[in-house]
Order: sequence, then C-alpha cells, then structure tokens
Amino acid sequence: MSIHKKLALIFIAFSCVLIICMALLVKWSFQRSFTDYVQEQNRTRLQETALRLGDYYRQTGSWASLRDNPRLLRRLAGRSFHEQAQDTGEHHTKEEHPRKPKPPLRALFLLDANRQPVAGEHIDTASTRAAIPIEVDDVVVGYTGFKVGPRPFSMTDERFAKRQGEHLLLISVTAVILSLMFALPLSRFLVNRINLLGRQIRLLSEGQFDERITLSGHDELSQLANHLNHLALTLRQTEQSRRKWVADISHELRTPLATLRAQLEAIEDGVHQYNDATHTRLANQTHRLQQLVEDLYQLSLADVGALQYKKQNCNAVQLLDESIQPFKQRFEQAGLSLRCDFELDDNALLFADPQRIQQLFNNLLENSLRYTRAPGEIRIGALCEHSNLIITISDSAPGVPEPQLHRLFERFFRGESSRNRDTGGAGLGLNLCRTIVEAHEGTITARHSKLGGLEIIINVPMDCP
Repeated sequence: MSIHKKLALIFIAFSCVLIICMALLVKWSFQRSFTDYVQEQNRTRLQETALRLGDYYRQTGSWASLRDNPRLLRRLAGRSFHEQAQDTGEHHTKEEHPRKPKPPLRALFLLDANRQPVAGEHIDTASTRAAIPIEVDDVVVGYTGFKVGPRPFSMTDERFAKRQGEHLLLISVTAVILSLMFALPLSRFLVNRINLLGRQIRLLSEGQFDERITLSGHDELSQLANHLNHLALTLRQTEQSRRKWVADISHELRTPLATLRAQLEAIEDGVHQYNDATHTRLANQTHRLQQLVEDLYQLSLADVGALQYKKQNCNAVQLLDESIQPFKQRFEQAGLSLRCDFELDDNALLFADPQRIQQLFNNLLENSLRYTRAPGEIRIGALCEHSNLIITISDSAPGVPEPQLHRLFERFFRGESSRNRDTGGAGLGLNLCRTIVEAHEGTITARHSKLGGLEIIINVPMDCP
C-alpha cells in the first residue's frame, strides 16, 4: 500500500473516531441538559398546579370531589400545562394523540395533608417524598407531584430530542464526508512533497549535484529540502575539490618526472655528461619527488583517519630544542639568524606525539628556510597561557599578501613568492601542519610578522605547572 493511501486511511480513521466520540459526547451532554431542562419545566408547572389546587381547596374545603377522580385533577391542572405548551409550541391533533392526556399529566397525583392518596394511580414512596406541598392560608392541606419514572418527557419533548439526534447524525455523516474529501488531497500534497525529496536524493546518488529543490513553507519537509540543497552544494564542492586534487597531484608529479626524463635523455644523447653536477641535479629531483609522494601519503592517511598518533607526556622545552637543533647550521649557512625565546618552565609537559610534533616543526622551519631572503632573521617563541602552549615562528621578508593569508593552509596553494618549483614546494606542507595541530586539539593560524615576513601561531593544550 502506498504512503498516499496509508496517510488517507489514517487521517480518515482518526477523523471518524474523533467525530464519533464527539457525537457521543454531544448526545450525552444534550440528553443530560435536556432532562434537567424538562424537569425544571415540570417543576415550574407543578408549582402553578399547586397554586390552582390550593384555590380549589379554598373554594370547596376538601378533596372529596377529586378523590379517585384523576380526570378532574388533570382538568384543573391542565391550564398551566396548556399555557406552557403554547409557549413551547406544543400543539397536537386528536389523530396524533387520541384521548390521551399529555405527559406529564398522566403521572400527576394528589395527596392529602397526611400524604395519603387522593387522586392518581400507582403512587410509590419515592414519588410521595418528591411531592410539593399545597398551602392554603399558610396551612399545608395536601401534596401534589408526578410519579417518578425513567422518562419524564412529553411527546413534544421526545420529538424535539429525536430531531436533535437526527441533526447530530446528519452533521456527523457530513463531517466524515468532508474529512474524506479533505484527506485525499492532503495526503496527495504531502506525498508529492516527499516524492520531490526522494527525487532529489536519487539525483544525488547518481552524482547530479546541480539540481535544487524548492518547497514553500517553514515546516520540517521544507527544512529537509534546504538541508538536501546544502548537501548537494557540499557534494558538488567536494567533487570539484576531488577533481582539482587529482589534477594538482598529476601536475605536481609530472613536473619532476619530466625534468628527470629530460636530463636522462640528454645524458643518453650525449648532450650532457654524467658528472657530479648532473648526479646532484638528478638526486635533487628524485628527493623532491620522494618528498612529494611522502606528503601525499601522509595527507591521504589523515583523510581516511589512518594517520596514527602515539601521544605521551613530553617535556615541552626538550621537544622544541630537539626539533630546532637540526636547522641551526642550515640557517647559519643560508645567512639567517635564529633566535629562540622560550618562556616555559623546564618541567612543562605536553601531551603529544613527539614524532608528529617534530614533523610539524620540520615543515614550518623548512618553509621559513626556503622562502626567507638572506640576510634574514627567524624568531621562535613559546609560552604557556591559560593551560595552552603558544608557539610562534616569525621570519623576515618576503611576506604574504593579505588576501592569501587565510589560504596558506589549503592543499597545493602557493603564494606569489613560492611559485618557482625549483625553490618552492608543492603546497602540501602547511596543510599537513594543520592536520597535525588539529589532531592535537589545537589551532594554527598565520599573520603578518613584525619582521616583515610571515608569522605562524600554534596553540595546543598542555599541562602548565
């Protein structure tokens, strides 16, 4: 069974149950209220009857003429009931009720002052208790009332109640029909919206990320449509990034391979002699190719969550010294001065992977060594602030233009100063640095250095003494 039919049946069933419950409740409430109304009317009529019987007793001085004569009793009481019937429109022909007194006159009875029956038939104890007194000059001379019965209604009352029941039934049937007429279009409307969402999901599964879906309103389905549109946009950007990633990898690998091939062909053709200089050039290209492949491998491991970290409590100062030590001589040979300023306690501990932290510093210091012009300066600072280790690496000119600062950690991005592949990298080092820092629950940012170059700020949590 389709969702359309299921929704329609559920809505119709719920509507029918609700309508039936409401109809039963209205019927019960009407019967109760109508019974109270009729009893109040009878009570008012009975009070008027008591006044008329009191006048009759004042004139005759006894109930002798009424004893065992219920017809005379009904005739005396009939005026008040007839007046009430005229007020309520109670008119019946003889054919409708031939020779039968109108209820509740048939149930009217009369008792004397000692509550003994005077007129009326089959008077029970409960009825005598409910009788009202008849007073003449403040003296109780008798009692009158109606026999207690299950239906204290006249024929007019019963017809009125029957008409109300018929009207209620007609209204209930009409409500069911209207709910049926409303349920089918509503379920179709909801299913059509769901079908649109299903179509969008199917297109996404087929790799069509340019389609968008528009659902009016602010309900959950509209919000789901917006989420699907956002998902489609994200998937399209991811697909574009993947294609760009493949293209960039191919381009980066092709360059050193083409250089190696050209140099080898030149040696084979006798254009170049294989000597120490040629060997150095080939070794440099091979090393660069190896480094590029290694960076790609590390990033691919990070993408799939397979880049392993063996974190442990490390001495922060010792770890920084061990990471910087291999670069001191290289900085000196490149004409760059190195200055370290560590405002850390000698026992400060950092919960980290020592190998990855050294890899992080190797990439950052290699970056500064590669791009800073000689004579230049490199400053490395470290301090503990709010239980965080803050490390800064600043270098002198050249700097990075302001619009490029936020893109430095993107894959394959190279600033203007590093476009020459003979000196610049593939644009993977800083991206790998960000991966390592984020794995240590830290942040890495870039800004302009006061020395005129670039400043890298690393912020990772640690245990400060």
